[in-house]
Amino acid sequence: MVTSPEDQKKREQERREAELRQREEELRAIPIQQIDRSKWPKTVRTLSLDDEGLGIDRDGRLYWDGKPVEIVGQRLDLTRTQASVAILVALFRFIAAMGTAVQAWTAYHDWACKTGSPAFVACPSTASSQPNPQPQANGNNR
Repeated sequence: MVTSPEDQKKREQERREAELRQREEELRAIPIQQIDRSKWPKTVRTLSLDDEGLGIDRDGRLYWDGKPVEIVGQRLDLTRTQASVAILVALFRFIAAMGTAVQAWTAYHDWACKTGSPAFVACPSTASSQPNPQPQANGNNR
């Protein structure tokens, strides 16, 4: 579908007008705050060159419009049973990780011994690990 340049300009103008209306509605709902630096504590400085409301004090605490920003989060409270199960799960995961590491090391050692690659521990000799079969003469065992 081919549109003429006039139609494209008209659509662009309508889009811009819609964005302007939306921005005006946002500003009416939440007006821009006026920052009064005279009410700020003396130890707080702004974080930018503009006159924004974000500041920081000597200890690195964050401030908005001269008031400290509080980080509010949910604390994780577990019952004794839940904590016990969590500890057991962590312990068994650790044991599983150790078993996986031992299995991986054993597989590498076996592969390294078979291919002649460097191994951390000396490879067993092939002559002593398998007994030599005794030759039998004419199939008679006497």
